[in-house]
Amino acid sequence: MEWKNYNEIVAQNELKKFPAHLSVKDAYIRLIQLFAFDYKPLAKELENWDTSIQIQGQKSPENIKPPTQEEFQTHVEILLDASGSMASSVNGGTKMDLAKESVQKFVKNMPEGTLVTLRIYGHKGSNASKDKDISCKSSELVYPFGLYNEEEFSKSLKKFKPTGYTPLALAILQAKKDLEIQKMKSNDRNTRNIIYIVSDGIETCGGDPINASQILHNSEINAVVNIIGFDVDDAGQKALQAVAKAGAGKYSTVESGEELANYLEK
Repeated sequence: MEWKNYNEIVAQNELKKFPAHLSVKDAYIRLIQLFAFDYKPLAKELENWDTSIQIQGQKSPENIKPPTQEEFQTHVEILLDASGSMASSVNGGTKMDLAKESVQKFVKNMPEGTLVTLRIYGHKGSNASKDKDISCKSSELVYPFGLYNEEEFSKSLKKFKPTGYTPLALAILQAKKDLEIQKMKSNDRNTRNIIYIVSDGIETCGGDPINASQILHNSEINAVVNIIGFDVDDAGQKALQAVAKAGAGKYSTVESGEELANYLEK
């Protein structure tokens, strides 16, 4: 029967006429005969559908394109822990050398048009108590927002060595300012703001990174805070998980340079 002529009562009566103990195959054939209809005219009608937009009696210009996902500008800020513990070794080399190498590959393979920036923290003073004050105030933008330039980005990674404490909260709040300034410069509402933090430990400067992450995410920037814990102990993992959760992001842990590279590549 044709679908427009479908009548439930008639269909029910026909179903009651089916012999008992029908095989699955026979039942299928009978159902097809009873309910099938020719959809080819509908398919042809859809194929010939006029999708042009009528504007004041005229068709839309051919060069008008619908919005696409690519029209969003993506801003990615990387926060790299440069505290003294990043000088320790894991499988494959020192944490800092491996982190630098992985971050370089990461930004190199970002989608075309992505604007990237790199901020480091804990890179001044030392991890001695006498230098705690200067170290806890250290957070620096070493690669300003822009398209990836391999030579310049490589130079920015050579500007620092792991040395001090871990002012994570400070770095997150300054990242918020970085993204706010970039948003003003770009004057683009359609932006995605993503932060990746690579760290091997928790806040050691008395700051509140959970609150900082929450402030960042709930601001107009609406950034997502992802954290990669590099060879972090159980207590540190729990603390960093809470920071990522507050920023509506994800926490992942890696134990070696290879795992870090694989994670960032993925």
